[in-house]
Parts: sequence; C-alpha cells; structure tokens
Amino acid sequence: MSDKEEDANEDGDVNESSLKEIENGSMQSIKEHDTTGSSSDQVPEENQHEATDANESETIPQTLEMSEISSSSLPKEKASEFQETETEKEAKSSMSPVQDKEKEKCSLDSSEKLETLKKVPVDWTVDTKHVELLAYLYAEGLAEIPQDFLEVQAKKSLLHSVENASVSQMLIRESPSEMMFDDFTVQLHTRGLIEVPSAIFDTKKLKFLNLNNNEIKTLPQEIRLLKNLEILCMEENQLASLPPEICLLKKLRTLNLSHNQISSLPQNFSELSRLRCLLLSYNNIEKINFALEKLERLEVLDLSGNNVTLPDSISTMNKLNALFLHSCSISIFPKMVCYIPNLNKLILSENQIQSLPKEVKELKGLKECSLSNNKLTFLPVQLFQWLHIEKLRLDNNQLESLSDKVEKLEKLCDLNLSNNLLKIIPDSLCNCTMLERLNLNDNQLRQIPSSLYRLKYLRELYLSRNQLILLDEKIAYIKKLLILEISGNSLMYIPVEIKSCTEIIKIDLSYNKLAVFPLGLCALAALKHLNLSGNYISEITIDISFIKNLQHLNFSKNKLPSFSIHLCTLSRLSYLDLSNNEISTVPTSVHKMQCLQVLLLYNNKFTLFPRELCVLSHLKVLDLSENKIQFIPEDIKELSKLKVLNLSDNKFASFPNEICQLLSLQKLTLSQKNGLRLKSLTEEISKLKSLKELDISHNELQEIPESIGDIQSLVTLIANNNCLTKLPSSFSSLCNLCHLNLRENKLIYLPSDMHLLLQLKDIDFDENTLIRPPLEICKGKQLLPIIHYLENADQRDEKVLEKILKTISKNIPLEHLDYFCRKMQLDNDIIVNIENKRSFTLEEKVAEALNSWKAANQNLSPTAMVDQLIRILIISGLYYLSNKIKALKLCSRLVKF
Repeated sequence: MSDKEEDANEDGDVNESSLKEIENGSMQSIKEHDTTGSSSDQVPEENQHEATDANESETIPQTLEMSEISSSSLPKEKASEFQETETEKEAKSSMSPVQDKEKEKCSLDSSEKLETLKKVPVDWTVDTKHVELLAYLYAEGLAEIPQDFLEVQAKKSLLHSVENASVSQMLIRESPSEMMFDDFTVQLHTRGLIEVPSAIFDTKKLKFLNLNNNEIKTLPQEIRLLKNLEILCMEENQLASLPPEICLLKKLRTLNLSHNQISSLPQNFSELSRLRCLLLSYNNIEKINFALEKLERLEVLDLSGNNVTLPDSISTMNKLNALFLHSCSISIFPKMVCYIPNLNKLILSENQIQSLPKEVKELKGLKECSLSNNKLTFLPVQLFQWLHIEKLRLDNNQLESLSDKVEKLEKLCDLNLSNNLLKIIPDSLCNCTMLERLNLNDNQLRQIPSSLYRLKYLRELYLSRNQLILLDEKIAYIKKLLILEISGNSLMYIPVEIKSCTEIIKIDLSYNKLAVFPLGLCALAALKHLNLSGNYISEITIDISFIKNLQHLNFSKNKLPSFSIHLCTLSRLSYLDLSNNEISTVPTSVHKMQCLQVLLLYNNKFTLFPRELCVLSHLKVLDLSENKIQFIPEDIKELSKLKVLNLSDNKFASFPNEICQLLSLQKLTLSQKNGLRLKSLTEEISKLKSLKELDISHNELQEIPESIGDIQSLVTLIANNNCLTKLPSSFSSLCNLCHLNLRENKLIYLPSDMHLLLQLKDIDFDENTLIRPPLEICKGKQLLPIIHYLENADQRDEKVLEKILKTISKNIPLEHLDYFCRKMQLDNDIIVNIENKRSFTLEEKVAEALNSWKAANQNLSPTAMVDQLIRILIISGLYYLSNKIKALKLCSRLVKF
C-alpha cells in the first residue's frame, strides 16, 4: 500500500497533500534563512513538483511557513553570511517591475499573508478539507473554531495540563486562552516549561507540536501516542537524550532539536523513514550511531555546532540536497560529502579546513557553497568544475590568488572573496558574465581588471579597504550597478564617466584622498545613499542639488568651513552627518530641509546653539556635542518630535532648563568629560515624561533632584564620575529602570527600598566609598545580594537605634533634660507635659521625649537619626554621652551580615 493510501486510511478527514503544502512552506523557510535575497532556487525540483501536486485549492496559501523553525536552527555564521543587508534590500527594491512581481509571488510579507488569510471564509465545519489552514487562522486569532471541530474533552484536558505543568519560577503565567492550539497544532514555545504537559498526548490528531525555547529536560515515553505527528520542534531546550519511543512516530517529517545537549540518538532512529528535515545543530553529537542512510527521504540535515564525524554511508543519501556543517571543528574536508548525488547546498563555514580534495569535482550539482572562515590558502582546479554553482563564499581565508579557471563558473551570481590576501584579480573572472554580486573587500588589490565592464549584470561591487589608487573610467559600462563601495583606499579622483551608472542607489567613497566633490555623482538621479566621510573636501558644488532623491549623506571628517547652502536644496534628505568639520553657523535656508530627521554636527566650531535648526519640525536626532555652546534658545521647544539630543562636552555654566520643554525626548546625553562640568541638575527635568535614557556622567553633581522619580519611563541612568553622596528618596519610583551606572561617585549609603526596582538588572557601584552595603557586596554587580544586605541592615540599624535611645535615656542628667528637649526642637507643650508626669522616672521622661522626637522624624532613616542625635548631644554639651554613642555606632559597622 502506498504512503498516501496509508494516510487516507488512518486519517480520512485530513488532506495529505495540504499538509505537504504546509511543510514545503516550512522547508522553504528553513533554506531561506541562510541566504541573501530570494532563494526559490534552493528548493529541490522534486519538492517543487510535490508541492505543485498538493495544491488542490487556490484558497490554501502556497507558503504557510512555520516560523518557529527559527533561524537559530541553521548555522550561525557571521552576520553578513548569506543574509540580506539593508543595502541589498535597497538594491532589490530598485530591480525591474517584472522581477519584483516574481519575488512577491514567492515571498509575501507576513502582514500581507494575514490580510490574505482574513479574506478566507471561516464558517467551516469539521468536514472541511483545509483543516491546517483553519488551525493556522485560529492560531493567529482570525477565526473561531466550530464547536464540533475539536475533540472537546482533549482540549479541556490540555488546558488543565498546561495550567498545571511545571514552569520555572521566573515565568509570568499567561492565560490559557492566549495559547495557540487546536486539534492539529499546539504552540507552546517560550512558556518556561520544564516538562511536556501530559494532556498533549490526548490530542490524537496532533500534527504540529512546537515546544521551542523552554527548559524541558526530558521527552516522555508517551510521545509514542502522537501517531499522526509530522512536525516536532524542540529547539532551545535542555534535552540530553531522546526516548526510543520517538522512533514510533512513523509520520514525522520535520524534527528540530537544535540547541540542546543531546549526545546521541536512539539506535532505531532510522525507522523514521518519512523524515525530510532533521535539525540537530549545536548539540554534543560526536558520532552518528544509527543507519543514517536509511533516512531515504531526508532532504535537509543540519549538524552545525557539533564535533561530529560523518559516516561514509552519507554518500548514498539520494534525496539529501542541503547539508549544514558550520562550526564543527573540521580540519579535513570530508570526502564522503563529495559523493552525495543531489547535494545543491553545502555549508562548511567556521571550521579549520586548510585545503580541498580533488574529489570536490564530484559535487557537480552544487548551487550554493560556503567555505568562509577557514584556513584555505589555495583553490584546487577541481573546484572550478562546479558548473552549476550560483553562490560561492570564500571570505575570511588566506587565499593569495584566484585561478584563471574561475571563468568556467558560468552560472555564478554571487562571489565573496573578502578578507583574503589577493593582490590580483584575473581578467578571466570577467567571463563569469552572470555575476550580480562581487565582494572583494579587505584584500591587497592595487587595481581591478579593466575588463570588469563585461559584467553587464553586476549590481553590487565591493572593493573597500584595498590599495586602489584609481577607479577605471570603464566603470561607466556597468549599467545595472546599484551599489558601489570603495571606502578605505587611496583614490584621489572619481572619473566623471560614473554618471553613466544611472541606476546606482548607494556609493561609499569614505576614507580616500578626495579633495574635490566628484562632479560625476551629480548626474546620478537615483542615488539615495552617499558616503564621502574621511576625505579632504572643503567645498560642496552647487550641482549637488541635481541628486534629487538623495536621502542619506555623510560628509563627516572633511574640511568643510561652513554648512553649505547647496545642501539645503536636498529636500528629500533624511540623514545628514557634518560632524568633525569646521562649521560654526547654519544658513537660514535650512528650513527647506523638511524631511531631515537625523542631523549630526558634533566636533565643529559652534559657540552658539544654531537657532535656525529650530524650524526643522521633523527632526528626531540632533547631536551638537564637542562644541563650545553656552546657551540653549527658548525656540528649541519647536523641535516637537526630537527624540535624541546630545549636548555633551560643551560650555554650559548650568543645566540648560530649556531642554525640559522637549516633551518627546527619549534620550538625553550631557556627559561633560571634556566640557564645563555641571554642578546641579534642575528639578524641571521631571517634565521629560518620555525620557528613557539619561547620561549625566563626568560632571560634578552632588545630588540628583527628587523629581527624578517622576520620570517613570526611564530605563537607563548613567551618572558615573560625579560627586553624588546619596540617591533621592524618590529613586525607587523608577519602576522601569534596567541599567544604572553610578561608578566613581561618593556614595556611602544605598536606599533601603532598592528592592522596588524590579526591572533593574545592570548595575555598577564600583569606585564609591560605600558602607551600606559594603563595596564588596556590590562588586558582583548583582542586585539580589544588595537587597538581602539592605534588608538585614535595616533590621540591624533599627536595633542599633533602639539600643542608642536606651543608652541616652539612662545617661541624661536631670539638669540637662529641659535643654536637651529644646535642642531636639520638641514643642513647648510636649516638654511641659513630659516634665509634669511626676509618676515617671527620669529615664522614662527622657525615653518619652526621644519617642516624640523619633515620631516627628520618620522621614529619616535609622542611621540618619543616630547621626542627628550625636549632633544634638554635642550641641547640648553632653560630650561624654556623644562619644559613647559614636562608639556604639562604630561597633555596629564592624558586624557583618
């Protein structure tokens, strides 16, 4: 009997082909995680046919992805590896409309998917064929499940089980109604579970079980009861092994066990004959202890992050098309991989491979390969027999040359050779005419081939940090170029012919030796991003106004003497960096730059705050640090959308109160490490109700105002290198405070109510003179020990205060009673009342007076009360008694808790 017939018999009301369709979507999602841009070519043709056959209804989405099979389940290569950068996204947005439409068909945005799903009718019954789609809709909160659809008793049992499952103490419980589940899908990812809820095993029709990101240590034997399970995700748990019963899940197709502590799999694991996707990355697997070759349908295998030795039998796996061996401590290229007949994606990055064997020629169907971050010094000629290779990563190796035979890679679209030792690029590379992306950053190139213009499809060219002194004028022939990065070279001139690259949207010419603005750039009407920082340009041409679509402009670290009026013609500019120049004024025509959101003017020559900026109503980020500004104008309040303001290292005589009118401000930096240091902070700072980060470090502040407690939005407070001796009593009101830096102050005591700062997790009290708690308690930078100490210290201080009050009561002479009471500033009526209590002994009268004084000073801490009493005793002339109290106080400090 065929597999499909078995499925039909066992579960007649579920459409097998629909489920395939869902899984194909998830498989496609898995493969796309490690690539840049669209990766539809990575789906095996066989899978594409299977998905096509399964598409029985137009209402079912083509790619209903399971997002919980997360990117962390694939190799964690460097951030740039096979990932789409912002500039690449920008490049793709500029592709032709036809290409855009094709990509939209293959990859809908998640929001568009939801909108599409909302249009699907939801009044289905249990007889509907599209149960998976209805389950998905229910999980997204877009549909109600009909009452007769669910196994009612199983659902109730599952709810009860989930509510009672063991969870870690730090878990904030969510209501069961917020958990996404139905007859076919259980979503319990990131719930803090340390065991699998037992009632899950009562949902006999369960197909997709997601338990990612929990703390589960064991998988119970009852897993065998889930006969219909097809997708099991248990990534980011604490599994050390799997029960043999998992081998009874005969319908399992996708198994994600990445990021656990598994060292081996059950001997009968190969009985999971329908398994198509097996993700085992970042475990402790060293040896495959089962017949891997018997997993005849396996298409994706991820063993990244394991020090695993591959069995020779892997070469017989005919369906395997994607193999991930990222960061496996491999020093010798595994030859058996070369004989996997249908392999089209191979990831071997982050290893210690020094050479490639001649057997690599057998990888004739390979389309994508990453060998980045290894120790390759040369490439064998056999590698250039990969006639179907489209994406090849060889970055971060030690390659000194590239063979002329590279021209054989006729289908190559993406080649990354960055961070090597290349001095010459052969002209033959230009015969790879399908190249769209070429990365040669961080090599030793002195020139690039003059025949580069033959790469007519080239869209992205990266040549940064080489030794180039000339950019060939033939660059003009690369008509489709979108991104050009040549930073960190020695270019003194940019050929005017670059104006012919009319589709270019990003150019990075930073840190070269340009003294004149390149005129050819002014003809690039599509240009959006231009970086000319780190050059020697002193004047901006009027023709810059022709770059009408420019949105991002970086002119930092040049020789500009002024804020050019020609910049004000760039009406679409949203980001402008003019820092590290010699600018002292801003032209009035700046009001034309109404799209400007980020303006960086730090380290210039401003002595006055440029009032002209106050008309930029859409400005969100303003940096005027490292100038010599003394005053802030009232007009600053017009910057109503300003969120980030940096005024560090200026010459303010006092805190500029005008800042407090910026009600949208979220980050304020007034660190005066190299400026005129502030002595105090205004109470008006409490007006900044939206403030999330405040940096007042490197000043001479002796206190923080009480009003700081009103800024309950504050998340980060940086106040290191000041003269603070205490924290305000309102400090515990900062309920959202997470990061606190009070390093190098003069703090002696921390407030007792620190335990109210529930979100605080990053603290630094180093280099203070702390007594309460002692500095050694704070050095661990953990809040819990500090709280425990303060709680014990409070009890201790209260006991010390009571002992001191009793000592004083026993030692005040009768002739000093009246004078002592008046020095405590007791009301005259209270003093007379105490003196008239003839039945009281002298000790009782003094105790009564001290209790009245204590009640009137409840705002003081016990320690502060003791200090106040010592002062009163000295003023009263009771020096012997004051010395005795000092001795008691000193002894109490020597007691450690």
